[in-house]
Amino acid sequence: MKQLILLTLALSLPLAQMVSADNDKERKKQKRQVDEQRSEQGARPRPQSARRTTRQPAQRDMRNDPRAVAPGVRNEAGLEGRNRPRPQVSNHNVDRNSFNVARTRVIRVPHDRNWWRRHFNTTFVLFGGGYYYWWDGYWYPAYGYSPYYNNYLYGEPIYGYNNLDPGQVIENVQLALRDQGYYPGAIDGVVGTQTRAALAAFQRNNGLIVTAAVDQPTLVTLGLT
Repeated sequence: MKQLILLTLALSLPLAQMVSADNDKERKKQKRQVDEQRSEQGARPRPQSARRTTRQPAQRDMRNDPRAVAPGVRNEAGLEGRNRPRPQVSNHNVDRNSFNVARTRVIRVPHDRNWWRRHFNTTFVLFGGGYYYWWDGYWYPAYGYSPYYNNYLYGEPIYGYNNLDPGQVIENVQLALRDQGYYPGAIDGVVGTQTRAALAAFQRNNGLIVTAAVDQPTLVTLGLT
């Protein structure tokens, strides 16, 4: 029995060595194939999808882009209007000399109600101790229109807008002048000494003809019309 075991062991040893040798050959063969494949892949160009390319930023045509800002021009939208130039009266298609023309149309000679009604088919309102009539964009004093109201505190034309009576127009002007630091007086709808001085200062500082009156260029520049 012992001899049989020894014989079996003697026969199995060469067989195991042969199997091991075959396995080594197979591993070497597989390794060689892998190396050859890697060598071939390194020599071949990569597929297009596998390439890494550096993409250049697209050049946008800014000429027709409404968001484009010309070189050297700052966007002033966030400055809340500070240090912004005021709109020029010429942009509003306004006659700078309109008040002087209106002043020449004032009829200084008193006439009764019937005369005024015959000559001016328009609106008449009581303001500042006397009656005024509406004509061609201005309110004019109608001297003598009423014997009971003939104490005119202000005898100059008053530019009107939005169908407002002269007193309301003047109040709006006083408010606008006060907001801009020109008028410190009461909002009373009366063209007094302080209102005239504020109007003159505002007109002078904004390049308007200094009339010290409520005229069209001044109301436009104040932003009321």
